[in-house]
Amino acid sequence: MKRRVFCLLAMVCAAPVGAGEKKVDPEVLYRKAWYVEEGLRDPAKAVTLYTEVAEKFSGRKAIAAKALTRAAGCYKKLGRVDMEREVWVEAWKHYKEEIEKSPRYQHESIRIISRIEKELAVSSTDVAKLFGDILGQMQAVHIIPVRDRMLEQAQKQRAHDLVGALRSLRFAILLSIKLGDEATAAAAQSKIGEIWFEHEAFSDAIKAYDEVRKDYPNQRRILAWNQMKMAEAFRLIDMPLHAIDYYGELLKDYSDQKEQVSWGKLWMGDCYRGLGNIESAKKTWKEMLRTDEAKEHPRQQMLARILLGLEAPPETLEAPANDEFANDEAYFIAVRHEMDGNTEAARKFLKLTIDLSAGKDWPHVLASHYLTSAGLDRTGE
Repeated sequence: MKRRVFCLLAMVCAAPVGAGEKKVDPEVLYRKAWYVEEGLRDPAKAVTLYTEVAEKFSGRKAIAAKALTRAAGCYKKLGRVDMEREVWVEAWKHYKEEIEKSPRYQHESIRIISRIEKELAVSSTDVAKLFGDILGQMQAVHIIPVRDRMLEQAQKQRAHDLVGALRSLRFAILLSIKLGDEATAAAAQSKIGEIWFEHEAFSDAIKAYDEVRKDYPNQRRILAWNQMKMAEAFRLIDMPLHAIDYYGELLKDYSDQKEQVSWGKLWMGDCYRGLGNIESAKKTWKEMLRTDEAKEHPRQQMLARILLGLEAPPETLEAPANDEFANDEAYFIAVRHEMDGNTEAARKFLKLTIDLSAGKDWPHVLASHYLTSAGLDRTGE
């Protein structure tokens, strides 16, 4: 045994580390890093060598993944939890498939997932308490995949299992916070608002979106979309003046978020129209055409022109399946037809709005209410 270790050490120490990338054997360089870590007990020096392997041989996925995971382990030994997580995030991002092949990873993942699923079956909704001990024991290598699994699970649950979807998202938020991933945590909290919205629990949706604003003030892109969703929720609980206030805050506080502002002006104008204030509606849509948002977002510019009667609405709307704003476009075309007194065309595009929304999203609910309140849900005149 001693002879074997001595031979390995002699081979590693003799490796021409600085001899150039083409002449360096990545396995030899990796073994040198391993010896420095385990033999010399010097994780600080070893992490530099592991990083060198990962950088020089990034195309050799197996060795690069192995080197990065060992580098993360070195940071853990050094007490650098922040760097341990950062390296694991990078490793998972580039070498997910290679990491998943590891028998040790597979065994531990099965154990963790089994325990989590067992806990998820409990009716408790206090996720922080439910998973407190699990979070404390989880290694960085498992946090990202478990978090991603929770997000995927919530997406599958959201249509038929409200409690399960919310619990999965709350656990994903806790994991994201542990990773220091504020953007994903904010997005997951926003999804809680979306789910409440889909179930027409609009007050709960507003509370969920407001939590994002309080907890993640730096996520301006997400916050701008949420600001608009809160306005939409107020409109649907028959508080249009609150909705207009929230649209106004969007335009004022998130003026740098051009896409959201452009849609916000269209919807703010429609809110005025719903109140019978056509003059303010047209004023808002005209402002849209005079700003930079119109130039940067031609679709919204086109819709503003249609709403103002400066452009004829299309007779049909052909949208690709992944077009998330096709339902919004169909809705505004319906509004133009309704303003023109073309009831049949308005009904047609409102129903198209619902179909394109696939039972979700804000225009679906508004279009349904609009059809009923305006008496457009009848099949004949």
